Amino acid sequence: MAKRTEVLLVKDVLKLGNMGDVIRVAPGYARNYLFPYGLAVHADGAAKRQIEVLREKAAKSETEREAKAQAQAKTVNNSSIQIGQRVSQDDELFGSIGTKEIVTALAKVGIVVDGKQVHLTDRIRKLGRYQIDVSLHKTVKVTINLEVVNSDPNAPSLAETLAAVAAKKAEKDAQRKAEKEAKASGAAAPEGEEKDDEAKAEKPAKGEKSDKPAKGEKQGKGEKPAKGQKADKASAGGGDKPAKGKADKKKKKD
Repeated sequence: MAKRTEVLLVKDVLKLGNMGDVIRVAPGYARNYLFPYGLAVHADGAAKRQIEVLREKAAKSETEREAKAQAQAKTVNNSSIQIGQRVSQDDELFGSIGTKEIVTALAKVGIVVDGKQVHLTDRIRKLGRYQIDVSLHKTVKVTINLEVVNSDPNAPSLAETLAAVAAKKAEKDAQRKAEKEAKASGAAAPEGEEKDDEAKAEKPAKGEKSDKPAKGEKQGKGEKPAKGQKADKASAGGGDKPAKGKADKKKKKD
């Protein structure tokens, strides 16, 4: 960062300082602007001895400027100016309006201000009515009423244009609202579809079968004995047969 130099203001400089103030600025700014226009001098020993004299002059000048600004504010505050501009579509301007155009319009009605005294946050890009803040002095601020109108003499009045734009906007808003409501109501299932859903819910899930015998089972037939088991023939009338070894032993004893 370049080294800053110390200067003594010998005149008031807007947004920089008042006469008699010692400030530090970029060397190029002092060399190319402050010194050539007689707004400041180098703040060396000789210059600093003038500080008190300059500050007394500055205080007197400040009082005079403030009184002048207060008198001007009485006639300027709430003044109205009008700027005509070409229109591209509806209320959209072809181009825009900035501080330069406002200063020119103020000068036409006898209000002389510097562009730095006009406080405009952004350039104006639409037809309409605006309130512009202007600083006549650091303690005295006024409001200017600005109308931006169509420069075409055959165009509708500003009031008619703004009313038509407002009606068009209201119509679009109503259309968007209707579309949104229609979309929301369409998301809900109709009554017929709800019944179909209930019927589907009563059907068994995929892979399940309703009350059918398992694979390998036959409906209506008795159960077969388990593998390895034989039907009880004795219960059908057949007597028990003696074991072969016991019958032979009985014959030998006889």
